[in-house]
Amino acid sequence: MEVRVLTTTLGTLRDDALVLLVGADEDVQRPVAAAGRAFAGAYGTIRERKVFTGKAGQTQVLTAPGGSRIATLVLAGRGVGDGLEGLRQAAANGLRAAREMGARSVSLLLPAGDGSARRADRVAEAVAEGALLGLYRFEVHRTEKAKTDVATLTLLAPRGERARAEAGARAGVVVGEAVLLARDLGNEPGNRCTPSFLAETARRIAAERGLEVRVFDAEEMSRLGMGALLGVARGSAEPPKLVVLTYEPRGVRGRADTVALVGKGLTFDSGGISIKPAAKMEDMKFDMSGGGAVIAAMEAIARLEVPVRVVGLVPATENMSGARAYKPGDVLKALNGVTIEVKNTDAEGRLILADALSYASTKLRPRPKAIVDIATLTGACVTALGDQYAGLMGNDERLAERVRRAGEDAGDPVWRLPIDKEGYRKQIESIYADVSNLGQPAGGGPITAAVFLERFVGGIPWAHLDVAGTAWTEKSAGTLTKGATGFGVRLFCRLLRDWGRGKP
Repeated sequence: MEVRVLTTTLGTLRDDALVLLVGADEDVQRPVAAAGRAFAGAYGTIRERKVFTGKAGQTQVLTAPGGSRIATLVLAGRGVGDGLEGLRQAAANGLRAAREMGARSVSLLLPAGDGSARRADRVAEAVAEGALLGLYRFEVHRTEKAKTDVATLTLLAPRGERARAEAGARAGVVVGEAVLLARDLGNEPGNRCTPSFLAETARRIAAERGLEVRVFDAEEMSRLGMGALLGVARGSAEPPKLVVLTYEPRGVRGRADTVALVGKGLTFDSGGISIKPAAKMEDMKFDMSGGGAVIAAMEAIARLEVPVRVVGLVPATENMSGARAYKPGDVLKALNGVTIEVKNTDAEGRLILADALSYASTKLRPRPKAIVDIATLTGACVTALGDQYAGLMGNDERLAERVRRAGEDAGDPVWRLPIDKEGYRKQIESIYADVSNLGQPAGGGPITAAVFLERFVGGIPWAHLDVAGTAWTEKSAGTLTKGATGFGVRLFCRLLRDWGRGKP
């Protein structure tokens, strides 16, 4: 979809549909009337009868007789307040409703307002991003594809704000397209999205966006001592990969902070010897969502030209139960020398992350100022937070607050969980190795997983995102479409853009 910005008045507009983003109890009679006389009467009726009130999630479609300048008017509720998330959701709902009416060309009036959250660039970015996410479909493997889609979206900016709105819309498109890439990767089935597929995707992006890329194979990982990742990979016929993407900002080479992003790339998780139940096992293709988010975010970071050096690492493998599969009771050694007793082969995500985190903390030069990992790690996090928030844990207060604020601003919300009590660390003690990959049955599963990961970050400021509840969804509403969500891409983009501006 092409997204452009104009300051054309509604009185001269000619498009298949016009979308108005309406706040709770807001009267938009003037723009409705400017859109066409045919809409005014119907709008008066629905407003009088309170059929449409601008409540978040509401949409109302009005149509005009044939030959009208605008065939369809869509009212999309953005709810109470001036928050950017309300704009994203309303834009997504409004564009989806316009598409259902067969609109190919759509205009959307950008709401004006005061305050930094309502600057033209921030508004246009949120709206462009929301529109792309709301219109997302995954039809790669469908024989019959949808016959209608929106080809052009014109954002109508307030007078004097076109340049700002254009800059914001460009950023919104970049971030939105990155989220869609992460969704595509997550929605691909496990027989297609293998570790090699993720590696080839990273190579393609690196070639297109000027990133450095290195892909480690099993032999190279063995030389490095990545016994945890290789242990998980042993049961699969698919060769494991460690993808390392590096973005070097122009103009600040050697002076920019380095931030490492680490994403779990478990392209299919059967549970291994500790096999999962058959019900819903097909959803385990989404277990690489953290890795997909890192790869997609790296592309967006390069396109946005963020003035921060960023290294993205994705340990990728399957977790299967072949004849050579690792077993409960095995002891594995990670790259940093820590030995791990395997109590459950379905606690594999933390094992492959252990080697990737060790690589980030011991091999990267210059040493990262911060490491953030993202993983569909624990079912216990779904129990704790459901599908509304990702779990956030870490060893550094300042970094944790940066991540929390970035998630809130970007529409990828996170909720902080504590890891400071020594009792959590005692739960992963082992009498056979340095640490166990499963906590004792005292609860706190997301936290014991996090304190396990903490053993591999070498004291570097680190934050861990458990996205087991937010990486995929069963619903299609607002910015979400059933399947992979691309959670984490927007958070990373906002975090690093703010970091590059020196925002604490």
